[in-house]
Amino acid sequence: MASTASDSPELAATVLKHAKAEYEAQLQNGVKHDSFDHFLTTLVSPESSKPSPISTDTSHKISQYFISSSHNTYLTGNQLWSKSSTDAYKDVLKRGCRCIEIDVWDGDSPSSASSSDAEGQTGKPRKESEVKKLRGLFKKGLDKLKSNDKPIKPVQDEAARPDSSPGEDHMPTPWRTMSGRAEPKVYHGYTATKEVPFRKVAEVIRDYAFRKSDLPLIVSFEVHTSSEQQEIMVEIINDYWKQYLVPIPSDFSETTPLPTLESLRKRILIKVKYTPPEKADKSLSKTTSHEESSDDETQGEQVKKGTIIGALGRLGVYTRSCHFHGFDQPEAKLPTHIFALGEGKLLDLHEESPGQVFKHNLDYLMRAYPKGTRVRSNNLDPAPFWRQGIQMVALNWQQMNAAMMLNEAMFTGTGGWVLKPEGYRLENGTLPALKRTDMDLTIRILAAQGLGIEESMPDAYVKCELHVGSQSDDGTSDFRDGGKNKGGEWKRKTSVRHSRDPDFAGEALSFAGVTSVVPELSFIRFKLMDEDRFQQDKMIAWGCYRLDRFRPGLQLLHLSDLSGRGCNARLLINSTMSVVASAQAGQVAS
Repeated sequence: MASTASDSPELAATVLKHAKAEYEAQLQNGVKHDSFDHFLTTLVSPESSKPSPISTDTSHKISQYFISSSHNTYLTGNQLWSKSSTDAYKDVLKRGCRCIEIDVWDGDSPSSASSSDAEGQTGKPRKESEVKKLRGLFKKGLDKLKSNDKPIKPVQDEAARPDSSPGEDHMPTPWRTMSGRAEPKVYHGYTATKEVPFRKVAEVIRDYAFRKSDLPLIVSFEVHTSSEQQEIMVEIINDYWKQYLVPIPSDFSETTPLPTLESLRKRILIKVKYTPPEKADKSLSKTTSHEESSDDETQGEQVKKGTIIGALGRLGVYTRSCHFHGFDQPEAKLPTHIFALGEGKLLDLHEESPGQVFKHNLDYLMRAYPKGTRVRSNNLDPAPFWRQGIQMVALNWQQMNAAMMLNEAMFTGTGGWVLKPEGYRLENGTLPALKRTDMDLTIRILAAQGLGIEESMPDAYVKCELHVGSQSDDGTSDFRDGGKNKGGEWKRKTSVRHSRDPDFAGEALSFAGVTSVVPELSFIRFKLMDEDRFQQDKMIAWGCYRLDRFRPGLQLLHLSDLSGRGCNARLLINSTMSVVASAQAGQVAS
């Protein structure tokens, strides 16, 4: 590494050379700087590499926002045999997630000899031999899958308080004398995943819900428990979250409009199926509870769930789950309803009735989730679903893949709630014209530094991808691939350099004639890659930006590693972008 003046940061010789050339070019073009050292100090500052700041307008009702959302939040790895852990909830909440999921099943009494075993759908303890048999069957056919599966590594949040969460000594007094009763568990049903007590999950959510953001947290319940254990759920919820629960307005009814985001700061919204009192009193075996299981597409009628009791259902004030039959069903017009649909079902709906999903989401909430066959905890591509106006696109947060990079770019610095752009939300009952742009973008790749490890010299190249969505007039091609995450629609890459501090000599990556772009829902992704002639190329580091928050000009990008943490890798670029209003700017999205 080459050193600059004592008060300037240390940079690789390749980066320093290009920075000096860019500095001199700016001086020749009339740009004034105090000194080269001051120029470098600004260039290397992390703030200079961050997305352009935005302020969140919280005056709109909550259906007018996109919400950072997690699927099967409790899992630390794959969907079949990984552990359920409270650490997974800590991790996503510290990273700004605002919609988490809890699958709740009947628990067994702690006094039982099998109390530490996972439990099946009937509430009876799963014997250790049965769990081992399940795991053996899964592992036998999926050893290769497991070898690539990495448990979640919580991202450290320097701004967060030390982990001094209340433990047993802080357990509310009423529960100290009731430790012998059976309490609900959290795990992925019909798999060999290990469970975690619902009480522990509730405690962690209480302690971490508002550390990163004070905007509301939606807790999406998938309830598989008996009515008796639902009563225990309600007691635990009230005991741990009561101060955060949404108060029920005195004049509340099914037609009560959704509140504004501002009015729900530091509130927990319970998302659960609402059962009218007259139905809740009927036989518990006749209806289903929360008919939006993330495995509906594969389990079908295999899952039989109990009716939601009134006390639990009433906690879902503005976020009431409804089983989807069609957009013409009565519940589809109630302000507080939420439809939750798998990616496959959404694709079918879009093919059957293009525009209906988008039209519904102009005014009402919807949640999308990955199909059950994504057992490796991989993800759908969230961008096409956001472009359909779906507020909660639930992703598997267990690994940092392309979908999670887009999610990071979408929500960073926003508190987890992003106001939909014009053309995606109603204004005084009318829909403004959608603002699309045509764009030419050129990125000169100057140099990089800090790639890989000292003992290994990478064959490095830069891959740049634009995720800009469909360019067709009707916007339907986004969904024709089923939301498969195949990377950006536009891809460019540099030549290969054998170096940890490669000099790319200003190689230009040009994206000319990109049309019909919605900048707020489009992304640019940089990947530092290590070429491998015999295996798949490996990613070294990455950076991702929403197009409307990407800063043209000279930047030293601070990149992240494969776990999402900041790392030592840096990429020096100089970009130019020209934008004009698109000829399709006035068209309604579909």
